[in-house]
Amino acid sequence: MPGLWTDRLFDRVSPPVVVFIVDDDIAGAQALSTVLVIEGYRTTVVDGGQAAFETPAASTPHVVVLDIEMPECDGYAVPAAMRGSGRFGSTPIIAYTSLAEADVMERGKQAQIDAFCRKGTSIRPLLDLIEHVAPIIQGLTGEG
Repeated sequence: MPGLWTDRLFDRVSPPVVVFIVDDDIAGAQALSTVLVIEGYRTTVVDGGQAAFETPAASTPHVVVLDIEMPECDGYAVPAAMRGSGRFGSTPIIAYTSLAEADVMERGKQAQIDAFCRKGTSIRPLLDLIEHVAPIIQGLTGEG
């Protein structure tokens, strides 16, 4: 699958899939959130890296869609901290950035980011990655 950086297996989840969008560009994050909601996801927009750890524990996501270029707590520091927490330890993380994949892959893999999708292109690759890293338990969606 294009953009997938890991070969780990992902747990199946009960719908609706909950997606945290961590980005300092709130307008862009809200636009992405709107598209994901239309696609059937439940979203939480988080304003920057540090804010991801300040959200209520009851709203733990199935997937994190993470911007890389953020002030203070960037997209490399966030997953490193998430992996050390019980709450986010195994949560799939997708880097969603305007940077080229080659420019972020090495540091992203070191930070334990699971996948990459480039901003400014079709939304389909991001939707495909979310479906891959948060597969829905069959029979719970009304589909076969």
